[in-house]
Parts: sequence; structure tokens; C-alpha cells
Amino acid sequence: MIKRLVVISALAISSVVVAHADPISGFFSSNGTDSFTSSSITFGDAAVAGTVGGTFANYLSQGDVITFLPGALPYQMGVNTPPANLFPSGTVPIFSVTGNGETFTLEMTQYNAGYVANSLSSTSGCNLGSTCLTFTGIGYFTGTGVFDGQSGPATFTFSSQYVAGQPDTTVTTFSASTAATASPVPEPSTLALFGTGLLGIAQIARRKFLA
Repeated sequence: MIKRLVVISALAISSVVVAHADPISGFFSSNGTDSFTSSSITFGDAAVAGTVGGTFANYLSQGDVITFLPGALPYQMGVNTPPANLFPSGTVPIFSVTGNGETFTLEMTQYNAGYVANSLSSTSGCNLGSTCLTFTGIGYFTGTGVFDGQSGPATFTFSSQYVAGQPDTTVTTFSASTAATASPVPEPSTLALFGTGLLGIAQIARRKFLA
């Protein structure tokens, strides 16, 4: 009976390991085009550019196409949460990128926007006389394809700057970077399920032992 219990327990532990999705962590940069006003931003063409590290380095390469959210993303100065009428899930799938059979999508849960029109100085990071937008998002990555996984907390940092004298909505270039930490292993829900399974196995073994 003890041997049988050990075998059943080992199978249960194995099932937990198999069920757990591989974590995502690492970083990469990108360049692209965009246009923005004082209340919305529209992303254009973009690609992976710069250093790639962590999980992303196993799949992504320089020049891989990044697909941003189609249409304009509204914002106001300061902290923003995804508008419920546009994103009922509570997250914004701000961009996705595919490489070597794996697709990574950044699900943004909150974002902070800073808009500067006709900068009076260059100390803010916006050139004198220019109109600039900085954008920082937080959320998490999901991965689908070769493996299905999810990251822990992730960040997305974007900066765009028009040259002095250009009107809003002019297409310009931006630079951005993103980073993600590994998700906790194992997840609390997995541990709870595993614990419940072991308790059930123990009860069955106890009944057969007493019988």
C-alpha cells in the first residue's frame, strides 16, 4: 500500500510540473513610427531593434515585426486605466511580436502619459520648442506557440518627439523598451489544487489500509 501511495503521489507531482506553463522574463527594444495628439496615440510600423535578452532572446531577432494595437489609444495626462467601453477585459493588448514559432503579447493593465507641447526648455527630455509624448505602461506578457506561458510584472516605456514646428498628428519615429520578470513558480492556484489532490489520495489510502 505504501508503495502504491508513493507511485500515485509521484504521478500527481509530475502532472503539476507538466501543467505549469513556462515563465517569461527578459527584455528587448524597438523602433517604429507613430502619431499623437494631446489625447490619443496611434502606433504605426515597428520592429525589434537593439539588445534582446532572457526568454525573448530564444525566439526574437533584430527586425522582427511588432504589431501594435490598431487604431488610437486614448489617454489623459497622468495615470490611465484601460477604458471599459473599449477594453472590457480590463487590459490593452498593446502589441504582439512573433519569432521562431512563438508569439509574445503585452497585456497592459495601466499606463502613464506625459504630453509636452512646445517645450520651453530641454531639461524635461523634450527639445526646446518641440512637442513630445512619453508613455509608460505596466502589465504582463503572454506567450503562445512553441510554449504557452505568462510573465510576472512587465513594463513598456515609449518616447516620441516631433521636431520644432511640426503640427500634431505628424508621423514621426519613436523608441521603446520593454522588460518582464518571471512569474512565481508554482502559482498559488496550482499549489492549492495539488494540496487538495494529495489530501484526497491520502484519504483513499487510509480507508484501504483500515479495511
